[in-house]
Amino acid sequence: MKRAKILIIVSVLVLGMAGCSDQEKTKEESSSISSISSEQSVETKEDSVKESDLLLMKSFGELWMSDNYYIDVNMKVEYDSDAVDSSSEKETSSGIKTVNYSYIIAEDRLNQIAGLTMLSDMGSQYNLVKDNTIYTINPNDKTYTQKPYAGTADDFGQSYTTGVCLGIVNKCKFENTGKTTYKSQDVTFEKYSVILSSSVTSDSSGMASENPTVTYYFNSSGIPVAEIFRTSSGTTTFEFNRISQNIEVKSILEIPDGYKDVTEQSKSE
Repeated sequence: MKRAKILIIVSVLVLGMAGCSDQEKTKEESSSISSISSEQSVETKEDSVKESDLLLMKSFGELWMSDNYYIDVNMKVEYDSDAVDSSSEKETSSGIKTVNYSYIIAEDRLNQIAGLTMLSDMGSQYNLVKDNTIYTINPNDKTYTQKPYAGTADDFGQSYTTGVCLGIVNKCKFENTGKTTYKSQDVTFEKYSVILSSSVTSDSSGMASENPTVTYYFNSSGIPVAEIFRTSSGTTTFEFNRISQNIEVKSILEIPDGYKDVTEQSKSE
């Protein structure tokens, strides 16, 4: 099994759900993370910080428990080109492959409705989940198809938020916090080591030696700016455009007016 499998932990939104719709090619300029300066840790260790004081808990911790959430994010996955071979990914001159994603995921948990809009180097995806049905929306010809969905809207939403909320949903150990800069912006970082389950560490994939870490960066108001998940196989970077407990764009949870249901037609093709 390839070492890059560890990236699936934060890329589950793509690798686990990519079959939900047909995809079309699109491009997004990848952003460099080289502007991150060395993290200057202060004397803040695990035993001197209350969990409730961590910025991670005050932001994504509260978001994870809220009735609604709206996340607008860009994601970049970079990994050793020897680890995975796929013609849909582009390779840099250094031998590192990069895949870029830009997506919005939102959920109304009280009404069990979730919506996704995603653009990536591998294509596009538009989905709505409600009433145990998943709708695949095609904005090009203003049509949609539908089929039964075994899970709930919450299951669908969590498939696309687990990576963003990795420090909340995965067993992690707080390492340290301090001040640094992210793309010329003064930020506070919180670094966590990701504790892999015994079923993973005993696997023959070699992931036990990965020692993965996840670092969150927050602005002066405590709002998440970025998240970086690192292993020896590669790096996954999330840059947050907007996170909110309000559904900022309510249309993401609706089938657009005038769209035609072509489910039966697609079955006969």
